[in-house]
Amino acid sequence: MTKEPPPHILGQDGAIQNFMKDIEQTVRLSLGFVLELGSGKGTGSTVAIQRGLIDHPNPLHISVDLTDRMEWKPDAPWWHLILGDTREQATLEQVEAISGVRSASVIFIDTVHTYDQVQRELDLWSALVGSDTIWLFHDTNMHGQGDAQGLVRAIQEHTGRTGWVYDDFRTEPHGLGRMRL
Repeated sequence: MTKEPPPHILGQDGAIQNFMKDIEQTVRLSLGFVLELGSGKGTGSTVAIQRGLIDHPNPLHISVDLTDRMEWKPDAPWWHLILGDTREQATLEQVEAISGVRSASVIFIDTVHTYDQVQRELDLWSALVGSDTIWLFHDTNMHGQGDAQGLVRAIQEHTGRTGWVYDDFRTEPHGLGRMRL
């Protein structure tokens, strides 16, 4: 079982703290394979995902980020860190080498929130989805503090092409969007 980060580190990831319980609950109800695109310092979504996987019968958590900026890393055999570009096929192949034939139950995205970035991520990582997959997107409601419009537009265009359904699950700053079949 993974240990919690020390209290002085927990909570350093700012607005993600508003959604820790939502992420944890979504993961707890999942089939156990969680793909996290954009782990940041490791003190936000990474912690929530690990909490949701504790006591899960079939846990797998893969964090993907361009660089390793993590101040806390899970000490769990089911956690893996891949350093790579979330828009690149080679990164997907590294994830597939670990996950095998499993579909991701939860895909959490908190990377660069531009239209082009998110569009590419949605297209690429759709290779890992199944009918039970839930996508979660952080920073969908920036309230004038950043450009969430490109992020949300890419998601909405994706849903228009695929039949997936998107909702602004939580609207408080900075927002948490959800997409599912």
